[in-house]
Amino acid sequence: MNDSTINHDLDLQTAVDWTTAWRAAHATTPGYIKAFLVDLSEVNEIMAETGAASIRVYFGLDGSTEKLILVGVDANGNDIINPEVNHIRKSGTYDFNTPCPPVCGVDSPLLTGHMPPG
Repeated sequence: MNDSTINHDLDLQTAVDWTTAWRAAHATTPGYIKAFLVDLSEVNEIMAETGAASIRVYFGLDGSTEKLILVGVDANGNDIINPEVNHIRKSGTYDFNTPCPPVCGVDSPLLTGHMPPG
């Protein structure tokens, strides 16, 4: 499922265009989520699961708060649910992410839509 020969880099202008389009589409929604900060400890914990080849991100709601649920995925594209990690049974689902707002970077062109000089 994970092909390391594919270049997944996204040029900055395309990323700015996409995030600008997201903001424009949600401009009339008060307090909409612009981004999520994902803690690397979450990624490391998922990748420690036996057979994890990639990570899938699900969208969820906790009341009116948007959430991301991350889960390890095996090489066949299947979610890894209830894995054993370091001899401890886990759910296989993770929520170590923080929405923006309230926690946002202030100068990112992905939030402002303005390309940096150079």
